[in-house]
Amino acid sequence: MRRFHRSKWCAGLCGATAVVACNRAPDVTARIVTLYSPCAPDGLTIDGGAYAVYYGLGDYEPPSTAIGARLLGSDVGDTLSEIEPNARALFVDATESEREWWGVADIPSAGNVGVMLVPALTSCVLPEEADAGAAPAQSGAELASISSEQALVVGGVDAMGNPSPTLVANLETGAVGPVTQDRDLGTPRTGASLTPFGDGALVAGGFDPSVEPAVALGTAEVYDPGLGGFDQQNPILLSEPRANQGAVVLASGDTLLVGGVGAAGTVLASMEVVDPTTDTVRAEDVASLTWARSEPTVLRLASGEILVAGGVDASGAPVTTMELFSSDASCELTTIAEPVTGGARAYTALSSGGALFVVAPLAGASAAFQNTWLVGPDASMDAATPIEGALTEPKFFGGAGGSPALWTGDRWLRWQPWSNSFGALGSLDATPAQVSNAFTSPDSGFAMWLDTSNPSGPVVTGLRFDTRGEYSTLDGPLLLTDTENVAPDRLVDSSTLTFDPTQGLTLAPGASVFVTDRTYADVAITVDMPGVTPSLVVLRDQAGNELVIGGVQPAPSGPCPVSSGWCAGPPEGATSSLQVERSGGSVTWSVPNGPSGSCTAGVDASARLSIGLRGASGPASTAAPSVARNLNITRLGAP
Repeated sequence: MRRFHRSKWCAGLCGATAVVACNRAPDVTARIVTLYSPCAPDGLTIDGGAYAVYYGLGDYEPPSTAIGARLLGSDVGDTLSEIEPNARALFVDATESEREWWGVADIPSAGNVGVMLVPALTSCVLPEEADAGAAPAQSGAELASISSEQALVVGGVDAMGNPSPTLVANLETGAVGPVTQDRDLGTPRTGASLTPFGDGALVAGGFDPSVEPAVALGTAEVYDPGLGGFDQQNPILLSEPRANQGAVVLASGDTLLVGGVGAAGTVLASMEVVDPTTDTVRAEDVASLTWARSEPTVLRLASGEILVAGGVDASGAPVTTMELFSSDASCELTTIAEPVTGGARAYTALSSGGALFVVAPLAGASAAFQNTWLVGPDASMDAATPIEGALTEPKFFGGAGGSPALWTGDRWLRWQPWSNSFGALGSLDATPAQVSNAFTSPDSGFAMWLDTSNPSGPVVTGLRFDTRGEYSTLDGPLLLTDTENVAPDRLVDSSTLTFDPTQGLTLAPGASVFVTDRTYADVAITVDMPGVTPSLVVLRDQAGNELVIGGVQPAPSGPCPVSSGWCAGPPEGATSSLQVERSGGSVTWSVPNGPSGSCTAGVDASARLSIGLRGASGPASTAAPSVARNLNITRLGAP
């Protein structure tokens, strides 16, 4: 790992009044931006033409001067004056010898910034720190990102069956190293779950590999970045022992543990919630599974609801019924039967709504085996275009652009939401990757896994396939010539939604599209609505709560409380365009030369919002679908 380029970013702050009214020199804080190239033995090769382009992003529209290009090597210590004081993310695009390197980093409120540069679309082994003396586990380990700065490899055993140390991957520098021995797990574990937990991570349940026969553990341990390891003095007592369970972080920040194997070896139907603010466990007011299962996949959907899928029952047979729960896991909403039975399965939530489901065929299956399905936000199950070629060990990563990456077992693919199919990802790897069952996505454009096929021992490996994120900019209006930067929440066909550059986006009642990746603080939205039935504008927070603007307030339905709000908006037929503005907790709407109003329910002032359009119920006489085009979104913050 080599630190090859360091630049200075001077953030100038000037008084409480307008900058032009300043009568004194601005306060200037110098912050160092350091680029790291962990994936080249000697770092990024710097030749005479090597350069990097820096993009500072935040809750503002970037000025025309906000992009800075620098030659590498000759300008170390140069000032990056183009990066604005309120920048919250940094994207670096470096080029050398016709090869591209990408880096993405969050900018903290204070302190310096490290950016890990990796070769674009190419697998990259993250090196162990010098003299680390610890390799990842050969089997039974869990890998998860716990923040934008760190990922952990926890639990498991080496080739001799000995417990493996916990490793920390620094996602700013790319270095991998162990926690200190006196801060490692108090109890060795395999088959534990690993999730973000407050500022750290929760390692729950599992088996103690030093005990025979294996018995599920009834404790959890908390990784504290401030301690550089685990708080061994205060383990958390679970409501019951469990191992091989599923786990997910709820919208509240709590961790939900799902199913698994209990103390007597029974397969569990129970679930429990662990609170990171109090380190307490709650099983009361938490629903139970209808189908007991171990090794399930547990997803938090864009709606905030929890989807439990896959796993095996007490006989070891696959459980082929999905279960959907409320966002707090207090009640079950519905069950969804999987339409096919096959081999290995993979599931991923889609940022626009719903989920993708891929299943590998069993030996001898027909060539026409349907292996790709989409679960809609209404719990429908629809067949997508099948994946051609080998599909043996499917694993999903990320979701930038509304397009999760899929490892099939021998190649990379990427979901194409507007064609209902997978296409080639375009990996530049010279040989196929080796993706184990320990994998994660630190952000929506980065795949990370434990490669256990390495002759010298397992290695932590990553692949950067996209760089878009919540502060990314938009290059002009959407839905004019194409569907770039928006994604549907269901399969695309003439009965749900279509796009025609001459007409716009046509949405059946209830069908939605959301702007991909980006989230917004204060924002202005304008959209043309040339049809008889205006589309609805949807503001969705990161917990899945929605404020829907326009149309008729829906009647409450279902067994669980609904947290979404509704705002009347303009009357049907009264508008050909609509403007919506969000400022803090206030949301207003207006029609040019027409009515205006405010949404009394509003949104939480601190919530970041995704922006979508949804088909409304048209007049009974026409049942016309909604049409929308020329969607403009402007961030209203100051740079």
